[in-house]
Amino acid sequence: MDAKELDMLLRCVTPAEQRYLDNPDAVSARYANMERQQIHGREVYCLRPNRLADDEIRLRKDSRFTSTPYYSHPNVNINYIYSGHCDYLIDDVPITLHKGDICIFDIDVVRRKLVLGQDDIVINLNMTQGFFKESLFRKAGQQNVFSDFLVRVFSTANTTHDHYLIFRAGESPEIERLFKQLLIEYYGDEPLRKQMIQSYFSLIFLQLLRLHQIDSANNLVQIATTRSQNIIEVLYYIEAHAIDCTLAQLGTQFGYHPKYISARLKEETGMSFKQIQTHERLRLVCERLVQTDEPIRSIAMSCGFTNMTAFYRVFSNRYGMTPMQYRKQGGQ
Repeated sequence: MDAKELDMLLRCVTPAEQRYLDNPDAVSARYANMERQQIHGREVYCLRPNRLADDEIRLRKDSRFTSTPYYSHPNVNINYIYSGHCDYLIDDVPITLHKGDICIFDIDVVRRKLVLGQDDIVINLNMTQGFFKESLFRKAGQQNVFSDFLVRVFSTANTTHDHYLIFRAGESPEIERLFKQLLIEYYGDEPLRKQMIQSYFSLIFLQLLRLHQIDSANNLVQIATTRSQNIIEVLYYIEAHAIDCTLAQLGTQFGYHPKYISARLKEETGMSFKQIQTHERLRLVCERLVQTDEPIRSIAMSCGFTNMTAFYRVFSNRYGMTPMQYRKQGGQ
């Protein structure tokens, strides 16, 4: 299968879609016997798909020419807008995704999807939290505090599952290319298909994290609740000023008492301000170890480490090797 054949397949009217075209008011029969719950004062359908293996990604195209009632999903759910646009209501908040946009829903987020038109093609990907966390963000989470925060937000230890994350990636040809390759593998039957799908999936999110780091203001729209969104802004600031920022500066910047910010950081990320700052300083050190020939002492000092004994200790604790070994291995 190539890109042209993929496009023809996705745009072909399925039997279910034809039924909706022939009967505009029709509702999918699967809702008739589906479990329902009262959540926030409304009736919500509880989707219960077949159990997913921990290393499995399940994909489907959403039916066009129909809407969905309010529902929740027990797995991490990702929507990619292949073509056109899609209108959602997420806990009564109207959200429109356009071609190329990606939305990650935590488990049990209550939402509904409005009617999709002829050109509105939405790809649904489902996976377990274990796969999302371990297979996807284990490496990404070593890169910056933002990806660490995503791991925590979507982790099984978090009991508040009202989070969703939107990337406005419509201007990224690389994201579009990777998604098309993933879809070609999914609908094809080539050897090592499963491994290729997982690899493309990981590449997509590493690329999203790269886009976010380059232009976070335009690429990331919303994560979770307002409380979490506020903490994201604090984390951005720490990332940008890791070498010399202080808790007092954070308090001045965001209008809160330093002790309040410290407590919120610990609550939301599981790390203290000092741990987050050290994490970011180490990331800067690693970049320069690989990209330059500067002496290790000079790199450490310029990245905010004034005590070399402490620097070597925290570096070894985090990466399991010395800075020189890290440099020789090229960061691998």
